[in-house]
Amino acid sequence: MIDADVFDFVERCRKHTATATLLGDLLGTVRNLGFEHLILSGVPLGGQKLAPMVELNGWPEGWFERYVEAEHAAVDGVCIYSAKTLKPFLWADVPAKWSTTEGSRRVSGEATEFGIWSGFAVPMLSVHHWQSVLSFASSQKSCMLSPRQQVQLVTMAVYAGMSIQALSDDDDRDEGTLTDREKEVLLWAAAGKTSSETSQILGLSERTVKWHSTRAREAFGVATTTQAVVEAVRRRLIHP
Repeated sequence: MIDADVFDFVERCRKHTATATLLGDLLGTVRNLGFEHLILSGVPLGGQKLAPMVELNGWPEGWFERYVEAEHAAVDGVCIYSAKTLKPFLWADVPAKWSTTEGSRRVSGEATEFGIWSGFAVPMLSVHHWQSVLSFASSQKSCMLSPRQQVQLVTMAVYAGMSIQALSDDDDRDEGTLTDREKEVLLWAAAGKTSSETSQILGLSERTVKWHSTRAREAFGVATTTQAVVEAVRRRLIHP
């Protein structure tokens, strides 16, 4: 791939009005580097489900369904490491503490059934999620990318992410989703405080603190206060 291909893609990004055409364009461009599949998604944290966080799904037919159904995101070394770094990386370079677990090896093995053997991931910040990642997948046993080719992939990933943000509906990030008191309760929960400790800090009854926690969970449609904290952080409603 030459740099002109990258700049042409960047220019086309401004003209896409739907995710499907953006996905097709990106897939067609990165095939020149040996990548047949890709996915752009928020990185699940605190029990979040992957499926609602996916913004571009170019995975092989059947693999996405299996990945989601088996909740592979919780054990996949590539997914886990994507939440811990903003540095682009080859899948093969995921640190052993995450890549050599039984769960991560199982995910890698199942992926080969769908023609996925190697890849390159570009983690990035996102206004829609706490962190996102665009992961490029290849049928090659190992990715052979020069530093320049890695920069080309990062550039296209960043512009694809920017295009998705521009196309997405931002209504779900309404600042009025939580009351000030609900935000306060979640902030103390994020700091590791129990309902009892939070009640003493805020001068409220423990029952009232629990009520605000419940209201916050209901606002986000989640089951636990930890999940509510994660969602509030993702939406930039609180800043622990």
